[in-house]
Amino acid sequence: TAFIFFTALPLVLLLHVDIIHGEYTVESADYVIEEKFECHFMNGTQKVRLLDRWFYNQEEFVYFDSDKGYYIPKTEYGRPDADYWNKDKDLIEQRKAYVQTYCIHNYDILHSVTADRRVKPSIKISLTHEDPHSEHHMLVCNVNGFYPSEIEVKWYRNGVEESAQVVSTDTFQNGDWTFQILVMLETEITKGDTFTCEVLHSSLETPARVDWHPQESDSGKNKVVTGVVGFVLGT
Repeated sequence: TAFIFFTALPLVLLLHVDIIHGEYTVESADYVIEEKFECHFMNGTQKVRLLDRWFYNQEEFVYFDSDKGYYIPKTEYGRPDADYWNKDKDLIEQRKAYVQTYCIHNYDILHSVTADRRVKPSIKISLTHEDPHSEHHMLVCNVNGFYPSEIEVKWYRNGVEESAQVVSTDTFQNGDWTFQILVMLETEITKGDTFTCEVLHSSLETPARVDWHPQESDSGKNKVVTGVVGFVLGT
């Protein structure tokens, strides 16, 4: 398996950027130069690759690759920097050492809050735009507060999976290291039906299922997985 960690250091600079002995000199108009460190892990820390990538106005122009052991120009603009930095043996040795001092050093800390992190979702079913003149209605399964982002949501009507009339949003971030997704089912609803939203996620030992029955009141339509607080869009 692969695990990637990176940090970006954006710097708002002025028109012309000269890099002289690690110092920036700047003049007029706004441009952006960015340095981004990436740690690529394969099979834990068995194989680690460090990239030190430089961007000018969002275009990468030079990067260091620990597998190669030197800076590589991506454009002609980056060639002078690559030539200059590659002559600095102390800098090159420092970048090589970052595999251990930066990547592997932070691996255990970051892995515990990313790759190994598991947060169970809450599940809420709602009936929307109920039209008395239409035989079709929209049921929405709001699955919220889960981590990691990979998730599978299924709809069932009376125990039979529904797929033809199912529409899903993309998974989107809540801003607190958790995710949310809405999965809609357009369907006919008759008294006695049981609709089930089933969620498969790595935080769950078994799939989580929430049922909805058309005879339920508005307050009874929504069920949330015990012990997990759910958030609804727009609230």
